[in-house]
Amino acid sequence: MFRKTGGRVVGGVRHAQPRGLRWFVLACAVALSTILAGCSGGGSTSAPVPPPAPSAAPGAPSAPGADAGVRPLGPVSCTVTADADSVPVAAPGDVVCLTGDRDDRLTISTGGTDGAPITYSGGGSSTVRGIDVTASNVIVEGFTSKRADNMGAKLQGNNITFQDNTISKPQNSGDDTDGLRFFGDGIRIVHNTISDVADGSDCGDEGCGDGPHPDCMQTYYSDSYPTSSNVTIQGNRCKNVAAQCLMAEGPVLPEDGINGPGESANWTFDGNYCDSGAAQALMIRNIKNVTITNNDFDGTNNKAIALADASTGAHVEGNRVNPRIPKLITFDDANEAQGYVGPEPAE
Repeated sequence: MFRKTGGRVVGGVRHAQPRGLRWFVLACAVALSTILAGCSGGGSTSAPVPPPAPSAAPGAPSAPGADAGVRPLGPVSCTVTADADSVPVAAPGDVVCLTGDRDDRLTISTGGTDGAPITYSGGGSSTVRGIDVTASNVIVEGFTSKRADNMGAKLQGNNITFQDNTISKPQNSGDDTDGLRFFGDGIRIVHNTISDVADGSDCGDEGCGDGPHPDCMQTYYSDSYPTSSNVTIQGNRCKNVAAQCLMAEGPVLPEDGINGPGESANWTFDGNYCDSGAAQALMIRNIKNVTITNNDFDGTNNKAIALADASTGAHVEGNRVNPRIPKLITFDDANEAQGYVGPEPAE
């Protein structure tokens, strides 16, 4: 290994030049500088330009999850404004602005069309105790769901966008305590913050948690709920979640006695922050062609990603895992290797 040093070194000894020669070189340098200045600026000289300050190294990583979570809402062009206690009738293309707080769940049951969804906006300040969407072609943004009975939010329909909402501390009232559940095609879950989804062990007298599925996000197939395809989950922050960051199950799980029609496929899980405590942060069962990229796994899991039950065609790239998590990804069996692109799975 070689290292460059300043000065002129010969035979390991630094040599100084003779004094006369140094003066001669200096005089020549001054004369040359004067001539060049005269040619470029009529004999005037300017102060030397300092070198640019060093910048961050290209590609330097930001803090884990720095870009995940709720973003500030910009101006909203409301076409309908109402109090959150009373959701008004809306038409395709409307922007419904709901103000104030609500002591029970916000229910959204009217949707728009493929080209003209209805937007329901809480403006970043409206607080409710849970959100239920049972409509297609809607955008839900800017609400805070706090201490909801059971799930913080539940989405059922097609082409639902759920963005820039805050969910915290869902409480067990006889059902699950997931932060968010979703069912349907074309669902987009973007830049939400979901926190404090507890298992009941640290809630004291508050009664929160203690449900069978204290996950940040969950979906599954049943006779009541459809398959879910073309799903985008991007830029969300899951913080202090007792179980999985994402629990996702498709329609064919023979060991569980589930053998439904169709498939759940073509998912993107990108740029999310996951602080969760189950054996794995992502439990992917029978979901085809899922892309898992650029996520930060910062929990206490044994592995970040578990692919199981023929979750084929997965693409895994650019994820960061904290040192507490010993494995990035595992396969349930050889089936998951079909079409897989990504790091070598762990045993």
